[in-house]
Amino acid sequence: MRLFWSIAFATILFAAFPMCAQAMPNFAQAYHVQCSVCHTQVPALNSFGRYVQRTGYSVLDPHVLKKEYPLWIDYSTTYTEQTPNTAQWVGGNLALHLDGLIDNTWSYHVQQWFVQDNQPGGLDTAWVAYNNLLNHDGHLFVGKLEVPAPSEFSQWMDVTGLSINAGAEMTVGEHQYELDANRWGTKFVYDRGSLDAEAAYVTSGADLSGFNDYSDDTDKTFQYKLAFANPKNPLEAGYYGATGSYPLPEGGTDQYHVNAFYVQRDPTGHLPGFLATYQMGYDGNPGLGAPPAASNAGSVELFEPIGPRAMVTVGKQFTNDGMGDQVQVGNIDLSYHVMRFVMLYAEEAFNQQQKPTWNGLIWFALPVGPI
Repeated sequence: MRLFWSIAFATILFAAFPMCAQAMPNFAQAYHVQCSVCHTQVPALNSFGRYVQRTGYSVLDPHVLKKEYPLWIDYSTTYTEQTPNTAQWVGGNLALHLDGLIDNTWSYHVQQWFVQDNQPGGLDTAWVAYNNLLNHDGHLFVGKLEVPAPSEFSQWMDVTGLSINAGAEMTVGEHQYELDANRWGTKFVYDRGSLDAEAAYVTSGADLSGFNDYSDDTDKTFQYKLAFANPKNPLEAGYYGATGSYPLPEGGTDQYHVNAFYVQRDPTGHLPGFLATYQMGYDGNPGLGAPPAASNAGSVELFEPIGPRAMVTVGKQFTNDGMGDQVQVGNIDLSYHVMRFVMLYAEEAFNQQQKPTWNGLIWFALPVGPI
């Protein structure tokens, strides 16, 4: 019944707003372009889309974007199996986005969840960027922002992201890494030619109350990224890492650091796309009375278009927390651009010593603007 009402609600909205929409639908609608300009498969970004993302949209023309309202709605219904034959539909995922350019100097993005996983929603994103530094190659972000990391950690087409960011969220003792989280802080990006250099100091990942939370019980992290990333080249490769201090619940602090490498290539010609990451971490005091722990994690994924609308991905990843816990998982995903506004995703996930589980997602983005 919950799925029925989710689809019915989406259908009503499709009929009410017949204009084309994509991920960041107000941008696509203003420029009258297809999603393939920025996306390999919505929401995963291609080399040009990643360039637009890391430069805070400043490479776009603010006069063109003014053709549309800077608003769009994000709605999804998810299907998850925590264990085989234990399924749950979650119809309550509704967010409002406000994004764009004020002029050639300032850009912004705010995402507020009204409902998330059937619970009252929180503030996902809230940043402004000043883009007129170092001859427009420097971009200073302030607010709740995406930390320096591969774009796939925030924009990807797998339902659960099993194959790409489990290491980024790995728990070592009492410390959970947040290498893919939106957190409050400041980030500087220098992007020129094929060079992408990023550095950020971030703290809390909480809602609006976390914007000035620098208390002793807050994880504080310096995170960085250096990559070869050219908007005209489908190949991207780089290094990212972090160093920080995590306050332990029973007292004391875990000083940690992580170094990681990634390489990716968009699918072009007769070759599939691929993404690979390898991460090495060290926790000086993981808690639970345990000695220092050296962790590592890795992932690889291949993805190939099937016609103009579908994409299949196959991936595998492993994590080793350095405390005796090692996990290997895999996934097979199929995504399909059904119609205007609608993306459909299905996934079969594999976990060691367990039967496969199924996950799914119905997602759409709806621009709010003149008809």
